[in-house]
Amino acid sequence: MFQLFELILSSPIGAFIFAGVQDALYAIIIAADCDECGFNDLSKLLFGGVFVAILVGVIISVLIRRMKEKTPSASEFVSIRSPVDDKSR
Repeated sequence: MFQLFELILSSPIGAFIFAGVQDALYAIIIAADCDECGFNDLSKLLFGGVFVAILVGVIISVLIRRMKEKTPSASEFVSIRSPVDDKSR
């Protein structure tokens, strides 16, 4: 696995992608540099993110359940016998 990662990074395309990711991380660090931000602000963001993730999960599961209820259900009877013609008997 490490060899594959090394080959990807040594290729020109992999080096270009890695440089782009590195530049994006530097931009995020510079944009997020906030002197007046404290631990309380970060904890509010964390709990807000968890709350939003739970809310999105509940909404998606409700929508999926309603979509399943609207689709016509297949017959609930399942036969394990194959249909046989009367002529073959």
